[in-house]
Amino acid sequence: MQICNTQKCLESLKGSKAAIPSAGSPYALFATIRHSPHDTPQGKGSVTDIAAVVLAAGYSLRFGDSNKLLARLDGKPVLTHVLECVASLSLSTKIVVVKPGDEEVTSLIDTRVFDIVENSNARDGMGSSIATGIRESGDVDGAIVVLGDMPSIKRSTYLELLAAFQEHPEKSIFAPLYEERRGHPVLFSRRYFSDLMALTNDTGAKCVVAENESAFLAVPTRDAGVLSDIDVPADTTV
Repeated sequence: MQICNTQKCLESLKGSKAAIPSAGSPYALFATIRHSPHDTPQGKGSVTDIAAVVLAAGYSLRFGDSNKLLARLDGKPVLTHVLECVASLSLSTKIVVVKPGDEEVTSLIDTRVFDIVENSNARDGMGSSIATGIRESGDVDGAIVVLGDMPSIKRSTYLELLAAFQEHPEKSIFAPLYEERRGHPVLFSRRYFSDLMALTNDTGAKCVVAENESAFLAVPTRDAGVLSDIDVPADTTV
């Protein structure tokens, strides 16, 4: 297993917002699969051996003076949409990573369902929050990294990723693919936990994916929500 080289990863991804570009890119070699979201996962054991790590420790720098996770969307906070979807999944561990002392975000989290973990290095960026969450995920087979500002992802998309994890033991990183663009969330086998726990950058886990192309499986979906995040106030309006 390679430890992530941040500079190398950034160079490999430079100039492309999507992590799986069109044909002609090195990422065109990534595998894709097709299956029904109603498939019953089999092969690696129960899907309850997967943890969810919800990232809610960002500073919403492009959103203005308020926290985008608290912004109202269809009558409730952005983060609430994400948490309700994740709460409905049969997983062994559900973690939300927050900034220290962020009482407004913490107040949205049902502690009967989620463990709250504070990231004291939240200003270092998304990578540090992923590392914090993975450290607390326990003895699981894998972890699905969920962005707290992506409220439109359907429950069926999570089920598709979990099914792919069970059905394709030859692969160990999974993400949804919508119209040839890779989206979120991303499911990692525990074989990459050491790499994820070493992250300190603001680019998230892109470098871990980029350095392990052969282990990556793109899971086709009809869910446009896998590409839709909240960055500016206009994103919360219909």
